[in-house]
Amino acid sequence: MYFDKKLCLLGIEAVDRDDLFEQMSSLLLQEGFVKDTYLGALKAREAEYPTGLLVGDTGFAIPHCDSVNVRESQLCFGQLGHPIEFSDMVDKDHKIQVSLVFMLAMSQPHEQMETLGNLVALFQNQEIVDKLKACTDEYECARILEDAGIR
Repeated sequence: MYFDKKLCLLGIEAVDRDDLFEQMSSLLLQEGFVKDTYLGALKAREAEYPTGLLVGDTGFAIPHCDSVNVRESQLCFGQLGHPIEFSDMVDKDHKIQVSLVFMLAMSQPHEQMETLGNLVALFQNQEIVDKLKACTDEYECARILEDAGIR
């Protein structure tokens, strides 16, 4: 897994999914992890292949795009101040209220599948999910994710 502590965003206030994508991808771009094509590719992919996932009572999203838009593999974590609607990855017509977002930027295509698998396992650990939802300090958030194997 790939995780830089600078990419742990807590209490994000976004009006909608596009605003959220702009805020998170802007940070990835600013830190040099993605190319300027990343945001457009991310939005296009999400429209075609949504990434909302409901596990228990928590809505997650795992937005990502093709590796050609990425300079260096990284993950950006976002805890939302209020949930944002995403389409379900299984059924586009079903909407999910998402509160935790793991934006992937993988420079190698094979990294994406492994990372997605690791994240789904994390989503099933309710203790970690509860800690991530309640966390108010980015250093503590980074520690929680690192302890869960997100590095």
